[in-house]
Amino acid sequence: MLRLGRLATCGGLVASSAGTCGRSSGLTCNGSRCPSRALNRKMTVAEGVATPISIASTVHRTFCSRPGGFDPQADVSVVGIPDQITWIRCKVHLFLVDLYYDLGVNSDDFERGVKQAFVHISNTMSQGKYFELIGMVSIEMIRYMEEKCRPLSERRKLNLAVSMDDIILVLPEDVSVVFAPGRKFCTIAMRVWYLTSPDGPDDPEGVKIFRVAPGTDGVPPKRVATAVYEFHRELTKGASEDWMVTTVWHWNWNTTD
Repeated sequence: MLRLGRLATCGGLVASSAGTCGRSSGLTCNGSRCPSRALNRKMTVAEGVATPISIASTVHRTFCSRPGGFDPQADVSVVGIPDQITWIRCKVHLFLVDLYYDLGVNSDDFERGVKQAFVHISNTMSQGKYFELIGMVSIEMIRYMEEKCRPLSERRKLNLAVSMDDIILVLPEDVSVVFAPGRKFCTIAMRVWYLTSPDGPDDPEGVKIFRVAPGTDGVPPKRVATAVYEFHRELTKGASEDWMVTTVWHWNWNTTD
């Protein structure tokens, strides 16, 4: 099971060694990238092609928004699919990581932990309480988050918050195990599709895969947006068993009033 330390006790994510980047070599799913850099990665979509990926269950799924929201029941339909090769490769790598290191990263518990971290960090970021993320998110990434949120209006900052009910789908996008002299690390990037405010433009990566039906009674529907969160843990014997979020990227950072 994914150890989320503070998430299990008070809603946060406890880190391993802060800000460590050991990605000099290793098994990567979608290329080798330093987890401390901002992600601008895109997942390609093969529209109209049959796929074994289990996202069909999200078709016409009903979501409940937060009190005072803009769409009490958003009807979401699947109109495309993520890149199948990336998904299969990542699932194989997750299986191998579980086989060799017994981290539980190929389980429902890990996905639930990712969702909890995503919800907690997005809500904390929207309130500007970055100090609460120390020990959960790398210091370098906290500074980057502050920089990206600084030019946003108060309304845009509030719209960064995501509830558990707003999450549509979570899939692995990049998996790597890196070996350094006397040390080893595991890094897993997860892409999240979620419902967000109807304000602003559409997220190209969101509308390629999901579509929200028009709202009723003149209520504007939510839009589909994406985010990428990267989780990092040291596997060296004696190191902390907790995970740290080393990359946070939100589509909503790109929207303007």
